[in-house]
Amino acid sequence: MCELEFGKSIDEIEAPELLPEGWYTMEITQEPEVMPNEAYKNNPADEKAGHNWVVRLKTVSEEPIYDGRRFTIWLGVPKAGDEGKYTSQGQKIYDAKMQRIVGFVEAFGGLSSGKTVSLRQGARGQAYVLQQINKQSNVIENSVDIFNQGFKKA
Repeated sequence: MCELEFGKSIDEIEAPELLPEGWYTMEITQEPEVMPNEAYKNNPADEKAGHNWVVRLKTVSEEPIYDGRRFTIWLGVPKAGDEGKYTSQGQKIYDAKMQRIVGFVEAFGGLSSGKTVSLRQGARGQAYVLQQINKQSNVIENSVDIFNQGFKKA
């Protein structure tokens, strides 16, 4: 039998405390990377198959309970098939994806010029944090709103 001793009693375990909804300063914790989405991994020919720009973030706050919360966002990378499709507002999906990425990069102090954007680890900006139900676990959790609020400079 293996025994493990904790530094405090099991009765003292604290329940999680979600961040209140609102704007938070965030820092990029790793170099962003382009990765295939789940549809692409399962079937590259699927209409929904594509790639995401994956960015890992953490909150930066003087309040210890709000500092260091980790988030991952997946920004859809435009693909050729997005050119002929439109959002409900009438914008090409290709352009909407580009606009979302450029807005994020500029809010986090990155560079955008011509056909290229670049961003580095350690860059800071602001993102809006939501409280929403996780569809898989039915538990309320925090997430970054990449679609409605956009991003702001820190």
